[in-house]
Amino acid sequence: MKKIGRTLGVVAAAASLAALGSAPAHAAGDVYQGTGWRISTHHGIQSLSPDPYVIRLVKPTADDKLTPAQNKAAEAQLRTLLKKSAAQLTSITGTKFTVSDAYHSPETACSSAERHVIVVGLRYRPFDGKPGMSRAWPCSASGNRSAWGGWIWMDSEYWMPDRKLEPWILANAVTHEVGHSIGLNHPNVDGPDADKTADPYECVTNSSKDTPVMCSPNGGYGRGKGGSVTRAKQHGGQYTPWDIEGLKALKANFTR
Repeated sequence: MKKIGRTLGVVAAAASLAALGSAPAHAAGDVYQGTGWRISTHHGIQSLSPDPYVIRLVKPTADDKLTPAQNKAAEAQLRTLLKKSAAQLTSITGTKFTVSDAYHSPETACSSAERHVIVVGLRYRPFDGKPGMSRAWPCSASGNRSAWGGWIWMDSEYWMPDRKLEPWILANAVTHEVGHSIGLNHPNVDGPDADKTADPYECVTNSSKDTPVMCSPNGGYGRGKGGSVTRAKQHGGQYTPWDIEGLKALKANFTR
């Protein structure tokens, strides 16, 4: 049975790291973190609904500092990458994710956000003016604290000729932000410095130097220190087994 008695509210951007602390209190049977994954309970999300979600783009404007031709190319590439992320999420969770051909107006508040709609657009340095940083605002549902939807702003710098990202890095960035929008948090852990803080790049890894794609600020296959660029290119934009466990836990929590 779904949990009840929750509230809908604005949540913070899913883009900062936090000091390590005790595990959050949660409903009996729910699981909110594990090796290489963590659910954004501090953003009000505990689970993923079985009902469909749709991703809609915001029509590009000159405010993102791209030329019309660059905007057209950026939108086409972004739409393709979002469809790949949606297909993965559908396969992993059993909840259907699709990308709409229709545009959506820019979203600004969870209180007015449409149910299960994830709005994605381009903005120049949307993370407090920091270069190369995108931002996601996940919303939680009233009543059961499942992922409601929200919005994502991808940094338009990724498509500027002098700052353009490699396709596989861009694919990881898109998959990362979509993961935030449905309730996955950064799974960074305290590393060798043992300073009790989850610092950038401090994430679980394996012999292939993979890290969770949700690792901040730049995770994915072959993205650990000493990782293979060939492996990273081959698996760009794919959720790793760690991320997949988190996604499955989000879905399972809905009915626990």
